[in-house]
Amino acid sequence: MNELPLLTKLIKTPLILLSIFSGCFFCVNLPSQASEMNNLTASELKNLHQCQKTFEYDVHFFGGKVGYLHRTIKWDKISTVPQAAITSKAEVSFFWLDSTYNQKTTLQYSKQHKHFLTPGFSQKLSGLKNRTMTAKMSNNGLSSTVTLDDEVTHYPQKDENKDYPLYGIDTLGAQIRLNLLQDKKKFMLSRQASNRVDTYQFEVAGVEVIDHKKWGKLATIKVIEVGEHDSIVLWFSKNHDFQLVKAELDMIFSPVVWLTDFSMQCEP
Repeated sequence: MNELPLLTKLIKTPLILLSIFSGCFFCVNLPSQASEMNNLTASELKNLHQCQKTFEYDVHFFGGKVGYLHRTIKWDKISTVPQAAITSKAEVSFFWLDSTYNQKTTLQYSKQHKHFLTPGFSQKLSGLKNRTMTAKMSNNGLSSTVTLDDEVTHYPQKDENKDYPLYGIDTLGAQIRLNLLQDKKKFMLSRQASNRVDTYQFEVAGVEVIDHKKWGKLATIKVIEVGEHDSIVLWFSKNHDFQLVKAELDMIFSPVVWLTDFSMQCEP
């Protein structure tokens, strides 16, 4: 029996979880009520983002650690538009297969639309699959131009999703968290992948207590995908700044991504 296709699928699954759902986040605690969030002025919002934040995630598979994700987000204190630079690095190693992931992303907050925008990102994968990708979003995130290695493709949003901006994999998690802060129970988000646009339909499933190796029992907000990608399950902790603390695919032989550490550096 040829084991390579199975191993390839197994190692790609943790990378998918890492890249999509270990999202970047606001740098300090924000109000959780939608009215307070929506009434923030551009100046007030900018003042909340004077921090650099670092996240560490571990990937566990078959009871052992097989990879990690390191991510930093740094807000631009000079720009008149609330804007951040995000850097991510991940690695997954399973049997003899190794994969690495590096990405740099620009994130903006739109006061007009009251959600995040992703002006663009660049990505490089090596190991199991080699590729270099850049994406530039336009029309308030409703279309994009993707360069995958040397091939250029334009992606307008589908008509039925025309009101949903395209996110990069580094900013999808940030928008999920913002929606939770705005107390939204159902929301649709679109992600620009390397050769397609993926659309996710999320619902808040309620509060669930999980056991965390570092922080013990945590009361978390459980979020599930109910559309095409209905195996995705995410947990966010109110006591940890509404951060994503756990992610997994609800399926047999699923990897689990855990938040293991995060730190914040703020200027006076």
